[in-house]
Amino acid sequence: MSNSSSFWEKFKSPPKWAAILNGLITFSACVGSLCMLLTDFSKMPMAILAYTLFGIAACSLAYSVYLLIRFAPKVKKGIISWAEKYEFTRSLLRNYGFRTIVLTIGSFSLSIAFGIYNGVLGIMMKSIWFGALAAYYIFLALLRGSVLTYHRKKNAKKREDSYSTRTRVYRKCGFWLLILNVALSAAIAQMIFSNRKFEYAGWTIYAFAAYAFYKITMSIINLFKARKQMDLTVQAIRNVNLADAAVSILALQTALLGTFGSEGLNVALFNTLTGIAVSLLSIGIGVQMIAYANKKLKEIRGEKRDGK
Repeated sequence: MSNSSSFWEKFKSPPKWAAILNGLITFSACVGSLCMLLTDFSKMPMAILAYTLFGIAACSLAYSVYLLIRFAPKVKKGIISWAEKYEFTRSLLRNYGFRTIVLTIGSFSLSIAFGIYNGVLGIMMKSIWFGALAAYYIFLALLRGSVLTYHRKKNAKKREDSYSTRTRVYRKCGFWLLILNVALSAAIAQMIFSNRKFEYAGWTIYAFAAYAFYKITMSIINLFKARKQMDLTVQAIRNVNLADAAVSILALQTALLGTFGSEGLNVALFNTLTGIAVSLLSIGIGVQMIAYANKKLKEIRGEKRDGK
């Protein structure tokens, strides 16, 4: 009885090496199972190997999920405790605005990479489609880069910026968003009139679909979070991310219709309607940002006149 009790205690709370080993087994079995799905495993002895891998993957994955749920609070507490020791990670943890800027650096780098990639393809293939995509990603990078440049200059001067300065940066982002929409509209027009679409190889379309829905969901959530911060530069970044996430949904739609067929559907009409909706959203966000910033700057000038 004591041996059985001891076994279950170790099963519920395994040592670190056992948990790590289980993770490695889970990863290996899942990769092996995916490889088996790409081959003909209906014949012996491949069938025995395939179903053995499937079984190991299922059991080890279930146990891994159990361990994650059981030890998630302890792991979270340990990560927070480690993060609190260093200034950068502490700011990343506590300061929502700082965290937004750091993540924007990654988004800025990706936009540059996508812009260069599509630009090279456009030149090599003499394609207006890839040229339009390159222009879109380059303008997106410039938009994000303008906010990052502002923060770099502010930190270099080691002083707090005024509300009017942040408001002007917010307005500038609104103008950039309208310029970005020109490149976006060119890409949408190419997609509609030249029957072009976003393409993803094989099963990667499922990964992109999950990422696109995650992106739009988090963009909406972060948009509401940013409004509570009362920092216009953070709000500007979140507005831009929402417009970019909407483009990801448009890209996903064209990829899905192209991959899984469109029999009985007017693909051009669907893409046109979604493209117009995404473009209007981008324009609406840009106009709202400019109008809001102009209103606030007018109020600030009025307060200064009254103060004199």
